Amino acid sequence: MLRARGRHRARRLEEHRALAHYLAGLSAFAFHDPKAMPDFRPAGAPPRAAEAAVHAADHERVRGALIGMALRASAA
Repeated sequence: MLRARGRHRARRLEEHRALAHYLAGLSAFAFHDPKAMPDFRPAGAPPRAAEAAVHAADHERVRGALIGMALRASAA
């Protein structure tokens, strides 16, 4: 019970830390260059087409690296 409460508190603090970091970035955008501030997207919204293409390219890059590692391991 005590460990669960401690893990929950640590997770909650990490979430608050991440939110504060994100808000600091948005504040910097708003103060220095408001026109470059990213648009609001609700949580769980599907990624935009450009973002989806970047994610697909990253996925294929990682997949290729993992296949290469597997081939090197099996050749040894």
